Amino acid sequence: MLLQSTSVLLSLAALSTGCLITDDSAKDTRSGFHDVTVTWRLKNLDGSVMASCPPGFTTLVTHLYQRVFVEPPDALVKTACTPQGSLTQKLATAGELPAPDDPGAHYNYDAKKDIWMDVTEETQSSFAARSYVYVVQNLDKDMTIDFDIYPAGGVGVAVWRFQSTLTSAPIPSCATAGVDHIEAGVRRVDAGDTAPFVVAGTWPCEQVDPYFYYHPDGNSTLIDSEYELGSGHTAAVTPGDYEVELRGKRAGAIVGTGKGYFTSDGENSFQDQQRPDHDHRSLRR
Repeated sequence: MLLQSTSVLLSLAALSTGCLITDDSAKDTRSGFHDVTVTWRLKNLDGSVMASCPPGFTTLVTHLYQRVFVEPPDALVKTACTPQGSLTQKLATAGELPAPDDPGAHYNYDAKKDIWMDVTEETQSSFAARSYVYVVQNLDKDMTIDFDIYPAGGVGVAVWRFQSTLTSAPIPSCATAGVDHIEAGVRRVDAGDTAPFVVAGTWPCEQVDPYFYYHPDGNSTLIDSEYELGSGHTAAVTPGDYEVELRGKRAGAIVGTGKGYFTSDGENSFQDQQRPDHDHRSLRR
């Protein structure tokens, strides 16, 4: 279902003269609309699409907000839960909308958006899963966002950089480091130090994963630091704490390693990303 807002026009009757005066201050001036198509797949940990939604969870809610989680949302789209599907919503990137409780004030719109999905039930008080937040830095054209959601687990996110073992100085590029691929091995922390690492992801050294790497300025080809050279997300794993061994490889041979940790939480398909509290869209009078 598409949620659409209609303009509000206030008319004041001047009883002393019988004239009708129109208040032109309260107008819907939103513009720069673009279609955002959201597709989703609820997946088992092996990557296959689930045959049905998790028992008791009948509702999908798609949140489309102005950055950063600014109230009121551009749209909240509530649909019956299906294991896969899509919807399209028009979003404004400029202009103003009259505030319902203060017709002399306006909410501003811009091209920065936060978009995510919940797998929930009718009252939205419990959740089977939540997607990661996809950040749109500049909505300047129609776009499609694909969400893979794992109700039974989650994924980890790896970001890598290199430093010299001799001087500890950062190495500025994959080519300089002589690394062509990155491999991630993971093991549960509670499995103990003798348990083997299991390969959970392999990526080209210069890959940047905009769907999973949360950049403070928006999903993009940019990384936080000039020495962070790439990013990727692991295969889905069961809930728990995981140790990660990142391996820099050249022509299949390991030339360097690093260690890290992540937590897979069964309620959130993208782990370790914290959603800030919702802010309120500033009013302009």
